[in-house]
Amino acid sequence: MIRGVLLLAALALSACNPSTRTAEGCARTVTHEVTWSAEGAPDTVTTRADGPTCTQAVVTFTLRDARGDPLWAFASTYYDMTSGGIPPEGAPPVSNEQMDAFLTGWADVTSMKSSELPEWREGVATLTESATTFAYDTPFDRETYEAMRARDLPIICYAAAVEATQCLIMDPASHSPTMIVAYGP
Repeated sequence: MIRGVLLLAALALSACNPSTRTAEGCARTVTHEVTWSAEGAPDTVTTRADGPTCTQAVVTFTLRDARGDPLWAFASTYYDMTSGGIPPEGAPPVSNEQMDAFLTGWADVTSMKSSELPEWREGVATLTESATTFAYDTPFDRETYEAMRARDLPIICYAAAVEATQCLIMDPASHSPTMIVAYGP
């Protein structure tokens, strides 16, 4: 009986002991400040990589307000963000320096105003039909999209795939972030 209690105690202690990461793992973080959600109170973009290797890393994009409250989060993989898909068999390893360069570029979001987005012309069924350079998609109907564009609100845009970008706006009605447009080739 005492042996059983000791065994249970040992199992309980081992369950509480967090696993340790080997030096070979990939745990990288980059932060960047951007003023977006509130005038004069910078938000923080944090891009992070975590995985057994940098080639196998999951990468996350997190946007927090000046108080540290989360506003937006996005997750993908390094390989999907840089090449598309999963690494092929025999893919070269991703170095810490390559990962740091990727995370630094990803955290450096593009800031602009909603008035800079393409016009959704009257009588055209979709925003893409109005655009000339990229294919654009928006979750909003034409009237709502054009009303937010006319308000000249701050927007930030970040990479969401190899050839895709998502742009966020603080929704004037809900005061929460929402994607106003996504675009790519």
